[in-house]
Amino acid sequence: MTQFNYRKFFRSFKYAIRGLVRLIETEQNARVHLMASVLLGIASVAFKLSHTEVAVLFFAVVLVFAVEIINTAIEKLLDVVHPESHSQIAFVKDALAGSVLIAATIALAVAFFIFYPHVRDLF
Repeated sequence: MTQFNYRKFFRSFKYAIRGLVRLIETEQNARVHLMASVLLGIASVAFKLSHTEVAVLFFAVVLVFAVEIINTAIEKLLDVVHPESHSQIAFVKDALAGSVLIAATIALAVAFFIFYPHVRDLF
């Protein structure tokens, strides 16, 4: 069994953070998801959500980001492997975009169900 390499382990964090920064810098939809996440965080504090509500919102937001990252990575790979237009690659890209849409729709529904009672109580 090989010895644990701390340098390699911590270097992997550097690469992961660099990937996240590049995603936010280059992908408009990732910036939209980030802004929505920040707004949800602010609203969570403002409405004094329970720990459970915050945890559910957090998981919904993380799901959207994870799917967006996978979508972007595969799309970029396909652009390199097959830069010219191809119907099968277009299908894969559309399916990937659909997965992000599903994740974002689920997150929106979760946010609605969590925030609706709190907003309703204001009126």
